[in-house]
Order: sequence, then C-alpha cells, then structure tokens
Amino acid sequence: MTVLAEIAELIRRETGIVLPTGRESAILGAVKRAAPGLDPGAFVRAAADPHGDRGLVARLIDEVTVQETAFVRDRNQLDAIAWHSLRQTAGAAGSRTIRAWSAGCASGEEPYTLALLAAEAFAPAQPPVDVLGTDISGGALAEAAVGRYGERAVRGLEPPLRKRYFGRQADGGYQVGGRLRGLVRLRRHNLAREPIPPPGEPGFDLITCRNVLIYLEEGTVSQVIESLQRSLRPGGMLLLGAADALQRTAAQPAAPTLGVAATTLTPERLPPPPLRKPLRSEPPLTREQRLAAALDAADQGDRDVALANVASMLADDPLDADAHFIEGLVALQAGRPAEAAAALRRALYADASFGLAAFTLGRAYDGLGDTLAARRSYAVALRTLDPEDDRHGQMLQQVDLGDIATACRARLAGTAVQPPVPHGGVRDGPDDTNNVL
Repeated sequence: MTVLAEIAELIRRETGIVLPTGRESAILGAVKRAAPGLDPGAFVRAAADPHGDRGLVARLIDEVTVQETAFVRDRNQLDAIAWHSLRQTAGAAGSRTIRAWSAGCASGEEPYTLALLAAEAFAPAQPPVDVLGTDISGGALAEAAVGRYGERAVRGLEPPLRKRYFGRQADGGYQVGGRLRGLVRLRRHNLAREPIPPPGEPGFDLITCRNVLIYLEEGTVSQVIESLQRSLRPGGMLLLGAADALQRTAAQPAAPTLGVAATTLTPERLPPPPLRKPLRSEPPLTREQRLAAALDAADQGDRDVALANVASMLADDPLDADAHFIEGLVALQAGRPAEAAAALRRALYADASFGLAAFTLGRAYDGLGDTLAARRSYAVALRTLDPEDDRHGQMLQQVDLGDIATACRARLAGTAVQPPVPHGGVRDGPDDTNNVL
C-alpha cells in the first residue's frame, strides 16, 4: 500500500468516507494544507504517534471535505415540509417545540434554511422550532457559527427573504440575523463513527441528511439510515438527497415505519389514479400524469399504486423506459434485486443512454453481490449522464447529476481503469453539494 493509500484508508477509518482512486494529487494537497512542512510519510508517522498532535487528523478531515452548499437547495423538496403537521407530531410527543436536525450541515446553510422556512411558516409568531446542525468538520462548523455568506450561497433566496433575515455587509456579503441564529445550535458529530442521534439529543420530528451518504462506504449507509429512522419521533420526517435515497434502495428495503417519510425522487405531487372505476366519466390521465403518480407512489412506499400506473404506461408503450425504470426502483425498494435488475435492463434496452437507470442497475447488481456487473453499470452511467438530456425530466428534476456521478466514482473506487467521461457528460468540478475532494 502506498503512503497516499494509507492516508486514504486513515480517512475511511475515521470518517467512513471513501475517496475514489485517482485523487492522489488532491490527497497530497490536503496533507500539505493540514500539516505544512510534513511529507505524506511524515504525516502518517505523526498521525500514528500517541503523543503527537491530536488535531492533525481533524485538520486533514477539514481539508478533504469541501463544504460548498447553498440556502434553500432543492427548494421543491424543502417546500414539502409540513411545519404545522410537525408541530402536531411534536405535541403528540409531549413537546411544544419541533426538533429538527440537519446532519452533515457543512458550513451551516441548511440548518439556517430550516430555521428560515419555519419562521416563514409560523409568521408572525415566534417559530416553535429548535434546529441542530452537525458536521464532522470543525472548520465548517466554525464558519457556520460566524454565519457570513457570499452572494453565491444566498442566490436561491428571494430579495425580501434576504432583507428580512440577513444583514448586508460592507463587502457585499450577508450576515445571518439574530432571528435565525437564535433557532440554530451547532455541534460536531461523526455520522459514520459516533452514536446516532448525538449523545444527549432526544428524538427529532424532522431530520435532513441530503447528499452526504453517497460519500460513505457501502456497508455504513444502511446502518446510518436505520439509525436516523430510529431517531425520529412517531410521525416524524426523514429527508434524504435523491442520490442518497438511491443508495438506500440497494442497501435496505424501503418500508415506511413510525410515520417516516423518506423522500427520494420528488415529482410534482399529483393524486394517484383511482383503484376502481369512477362514478362519473372523467378524462383519462395523460402519460405524464401517470408517470408522476407512479413516482409519487414509489416515493411513499405504495407499491401497488406505483405498479398499476407502470402497467398502464407499458400497455400503451411496451418500450417506455421510464415505466421500466420505476418498476425496477420499486422492486429494489422491496428488496428484490434480481427483479429490479431485469426491469432496469429493459429500461436500458429501450434507452441505452438512460444514465440514471444504469446507476440504479449498478445498485441492483450490488444487492445481488455481482461486483463486476455493478461496476460495468456504474461505468455506463458515468458515460451517459448528461445534464442537457431532458427526455427523463420528471425522473431527473430532483436529482443532482453531479451527486450521481460522485456516487458512481465512489463505487468504482479500486477498479484498474476508470472510464473517461465523454463530451457532454458530468465531470469533476464544484457544485452546490457537500462534496469530497
């Protein structure tokens, strides 16, 4: 094992974060920033010294996690939070306060976003909410505590919200105001290695953990999700990033428990079609409405309604790639990876460039223990993910393709050759996510 590989393994042990191969130069740069003057070999020796600098590894972790996010990221998903219903959930648990937890909060944009949305929902009254923000990076939490952000971070906020909740600084930056700061607490927490919820924290009514799990080793993902679900009070809500939720489908079957609403893909909310003939004649649902209803039902764990819509779509067009994709997603959520793989192969037969289907097929093969086939599927996904392709718009509108590409690379870590991404595909680069190197 090379010295840089030893450092990558050290990061994995400490954080659960898997750094894909091919990032040696980034790891070397992180070491230089964390410990100026130490070469990688000296860093490994210093980190192993029981009498050495205990902050050395913590500084390295700060360097390898790039905390770039934004306020109200994935706004449609956040708008689905029913704050008044959550207050009823809290009340049923004997609490006057909605307890919310932003796990993996990076530099604080998400917990402050939750506080802002709660303040708007309960205005003009004081919002009955307590928001906990946690992250593994002490440096990121220090930035969150300062609460100063640039134009890029607040670009998703309408000007009236900026004026209401932020102070404008002389340098053009934005300072989080006291209304939000009083609703947010910050503390360090390692999702992969420490108890969930953090010690001393009772149950939560809302937990957000978005686009964090894609960086963790596969065996850790299901454990973290199960622990997050157990951390909810009855009737609570768990919000996952779309890429994280797709990770979940291979790691564990999705079954609603204790009122958990684990958000995966969030299409426009349309009512599902009736299961019996209506009493009066109504126009049939369009293909797009049936697709949205199938996605919504799959999201809620209603397999029968999802598959009924899928069957209707396939009756009209046996080569409907979206319908086959949903069929595979439902099977994967139900813990039937072989059925899922068959349906997803049909989706790719109908549309060989359906990158999200290729990624999900990789998850199904992972569930079957077929590592070689899974890696082939992830390589296909990397080649075909294209942000300009709008043929599967309802499927992709809540999915960050950069997150999907990162998840593919994480699963491909350790392969001899990592396929290049063709022109038009998704490449490495900064995006609005809690990214890693």
